[in-house]
This record gives sequence, structure tokens and C-alpha cells, in this order.
Amino acid sequence: DFVGGLNIKKIYGDRALAIFIMPPSVDALRERLEKRGTDTSEVIESRLAKAEHEMSFAPQFDVIIENDDFDKAKQETYEVIKKFINS
Repeated sequence: DFVGGLNIKKIYGDRALAIFIMPPSVDALRERLEKRGTDTSEVIESRLAKAEHEMSFAPQFDVIIENDDFDKAKQETYEVIKKFINS
């Protein structure tokens, strides 16, 4: 979770890479969750509230990757990690 990620970053500083993966918007996340059809509206609202709270911490991470396209986000994540490891 994001708290653990930030704690690791505090402990290890530049020796750790903190990556925050976020949806393009809360509305896009809502749409994804509703399309799945696996959660009640109450659960979706709870998840959205949690996501909004977590997204407010994104600027504290080293890198923010927007998951608007899974393959693109996956490739970007790979490249960021590869660059970090090789530096």
C-alpha cells in the first residue's frame, strides 16, 4: 500500500524507487469498477474514496505512472525500473 511504500522510501532514500500507479481519473476508475460487475455500489464508493485519498499522496513518490492503457503503463514501469537499476 502507499503508506508502506512511503515508509520504505523514508528508510532507504535514493536507494529505493517509489512508483505510484494511478488511474487516469476517479471517473475512469469508477467506470472500470462498474464494468467489472463484481462489487456493490457501496463497495465501489468505498474503493473510490480510498483511491482519491491515496491519489493525494502521489506527488510524494518518485514516479507517477498513469494507467490509462495497461500495456503502455506496464512498459513505462519496466523502463523506469530498468533505468533505476542500471543507474
